Amino acid sequence: WNARINRHPSLIIKCRDTQDIVNTIKFTRENDLLLSVRAGGHNHAGFAVCNRGVMMDLSEMKATKLDLENKKITIQPGLTFKEYDAETHKAGLASTGAIVSMVGVPGFTLGGGIGWLHRKAGLGCDNLISAQVVTADGDVVMTDENENTDLFWGLRGGGGNFGVVSSLEFKLHRVMNVYSGLILYPLEELGKVVTFVRDYLESAPEELCIWMFMRRAPESESLPGNIHGKHVVILGVCYCGTAENGIKILEPLRDLGKPLISLLKERPYPEWQQALDPAWGDGFHNEWMGHYINELDENTINTIYGYVSKVSSPYTDVKLAGLGGSINKVGEDDTAFSFRNSKFAMVIQTRWKDSAESEKHLNWTHDFFNAMRSHGSGNVYVNFISDEGEKRVEDAYNDTTFDKLRKLKSKFDPANFFRMNQNIKPA
Repeated sequence: WNARINRHPSLIIKCRDTQDIVNTIKFTRENDLLLSVRAGGHNHAGFAVCNRGVMMDLSEMKATKLDLENKKITIQPGLTFKEYDAETHKAGLASTGAIVSMVGVPGFTLGGGIGWLHRKAGLGCDNLISAQVVTADGDVVMTDENENTDLFWGLRGGGGNFGVVSSLEFKLHRVMNVYSGLILYPLEELGKVVTFVRDYLESAPEELCIWMFMRRAPESESLPGNIHGKHVVILGVCYCGTAENGIKILEPLRDLGKPLISLLKERPYPEWQQALDPAWGDGFHNEWMGHYINELDENTINTIYGYVSKVSSPYTDVKLAGLGGSINKVGEDDTAFSFRNSKFAMVIQTRWKDSAESEKHLNWTHDFFNAMRSHGSGNVYVNFISDEGEKRVEDAYNDTTFDKLRKLKSKFDPANFFRMNQNIKPA
């Protein structure tokens, strides 16, 4: 998915069932080879692909089992959210998925999982009921709130450090149609828009999720030609309720000033979950870097404006995801996901076509990232980290959680066999 990643495994093993996963792990260990694990294949840091090792490809493992009576679904790890939502939507159900549909379910979930539903339904990992895991020894273990509870705790936020998840069971929520869409304002109104959204989310219903995108308006058929290429701030909104209520709740966002265009309507949740896909296709070079932001004050907004107004690529956007709601109903130490009380997750998602331009775009990205350090909390959402090294991974967890994760790593993977990931080294 990320054209910057150019690695060549010596062997790709396409697994069809759990025993294939077991055999691949044992073969790789017996021959002292490096292992990478590919599920959805959307990982921007490229950890799914190794050089001169074994790639375990789970993308053909797509079986699902929907339990309507108990509002649950069990899936194999090859599903993307487009496929996952297609299954759950048949019953008018959903759980939190990514804001684009080509993302794989397991990687998103194991890192935490913020999307369009996290304020209503909690993080992706908060909806995980149980998982089957193949460990570094090739053992197949079940894990949930009653069995292998320490591993279940670590899977919910600790990433792929402890084993290969061969099946996942999720609880589902009643979600059919959503009142959703985009509202575009000129970037010059960034201060007014961000300040309003910051304050509005303090008392907004949990059914409402807001992402702010700052970028040049894409050349999309859904936008008038006179907007294409303009610097804009875009409100991406999703209200999980009736259109009547959604219109009332979102009215203040439309009346902030004079929007360039408002594209709100009621639609099936999967339709909205796929709406941004055209902007996130394969083949672009990507660099993602993030921060948690708690104080969106004037200085922070001015710093963002200064960089976005000089964004180096027309395909780049900067996102601020409003958090809160159901995320805060789970205790800070109840899962490995940390910093639940963060107000906003920021990610700089730089995209470009021509590899000859990489230096220019990377310089802009890293300069912006460093300029935001003083405005952030010092911490970060693990799925928004690039390949930045051990210290930045540690920044994704509070001290108690990180120590516990290292001990858990020592228990389940003392040799750090699973290291093609946002790696947590054994204690």
